[in-house]
Amino acid sequence: MNILFIENRYKTYTFEAVANLLKKEGHHVFFLIQNKDYTPKSDFSFFEIPFPKKEDLIKSYKVSQDVENVIASDRMQNFFKKKGTSYFYYYNKKIEEVLDSCKPDFVFGESTAFHELLTINNCKKKGVLYLHPSSCRYPKNRFAFYKYNTLEPYKGSNEDLSETEALTIINNIVDRSAKPDYMNVIKAPKLKGIKDKIRKVKSFIGGDSYNTPNPIVKYNREKIKQKNIIDWDNFAEEKINKGNNFIILYPLQMQPEANIDVWGLKYRNQLQLIGDICNRLPENVKLVVKPNPKSKYELSKDLVDYVQNNSDIIALQHAVKMDDILVDLDLVVTVTGTIAIESILSNIPVITLVKTLNNEQENCKFIDNLDQIIPIIKLIQQKQFPKIDNTKKIAYLNRLNKTSYEGRVSDPFSFAGCFSEKNLTDILSAFKHVINN
Repeated sequence: MNILFIENRYKTYTFEAVANLLKKEGHHVFFLIQNKDYTPKSDFSFFEIPFPKKEDLIKSYKVSQDVENVIASDRMQNFFKKKGTSYFYYYNKKIEEVLDSCKPDFVFGESTAFHELLTINNCKKKGVLYLHPSSCRYPKNRFAFYKYNTLEPYKGSNEDLSETEALTIINNIVDRSAKPDYMNVIKAPKLKGIKDKIRKVKSFIGGDSYNTPNPIVKYNREKIKQKNIIDWDNFAEEKINKGNNFIILYPLQMQPEANIDVWGLKYRNQLQLIGDICNRLPENVKLVVKPNPKSKYELSKDLVDYVQNNSDIIALQHAVKMDDILVDLDLVVTVTGTIAIESILSNIPVITLVKTLNNEQENCKFIDNLDQIIPIIKLIQQKQFPKIDNTKKIAYLNRLNKTSYEGRVSDPFSFAGCFSEKNLTDILSAFKHVINN
């Protein structure tokens, strides 16, 4: 098999470790490199795309809606004041040439950075399967291969949990003693963090202004972020004063993140989404907006101002835990948040704005029009919104288990156990299962 991996900073080294093992299995392995500073040291065939020169960026390109969609989701454009968009078309052409050259049977990478999303578009056109290995959230220490730029899992281990195992996991999720892997990141030592910042500055100076923010812009953005967090907490509440109100929770999703900027692109403007929900609220219905405990750039000044001045919204402080408010919730609305899984297992009515396998459960409704919130509110008020019993909860958890694999596909910077013998064995087993079948 011809297998192509896409460089993504430190994640590249995890791919390198897997690629070395796959090479021993007889596969032909290639890497597409956007930033040469993260090129693996191993002996592979590399396709390094040079940073575009000035003459590459002034050529006229035929506008492509697929490329424009990537531009719309790009974190550099949306958060770091990156100028110009013609480089997307330069990279798009180069990536197409790489795919024509190595003719991969499988492409593995994230669906985060612009060069990955452009690769996904080209893979779709050429009928090449692009898979993004990423945490399935629950059960813990498992990951799924998601197809292209979606949350649709590809294959899976098909492993069943026993009833006892499943109920234990379900109870831990419901009582919130279990946390998804991405919430259990051990902060890098200070020296390691400093070295990472220096490396990124060098990358920017060396020409990567396409995935690496201008350090000054990044610094200023961080200062604004901290101010917005303080301003939010100064007016936000410590608890929900429910009264006679029907309570809808919207938990803000962190940005930039593929969860909403890519998978939930239609709703990536969370200020607009909150406003659109508020405009549809009946009398005696309040929207609770809970910030991510580690808020980033989604908490803009405009969002802070809008929420503070809207009487239909109850803002919660960052320190408020989900455990403390679950009893007050009548409905949860999320784009792609993990709260959907937790709500399903807790039998809290939940709406998602992106369709996933979670919507196979009758107590998790997908809507493609926000007007559909109104009849769902009425169903809940009339106590007619469905609930699922333990048998269905177990079947649902097993659905998540069957469509995923044991292991944690992370990077050595974020997860110290990334290269442990067991983790690499588990990950390799999953890759081989996908490739060989």
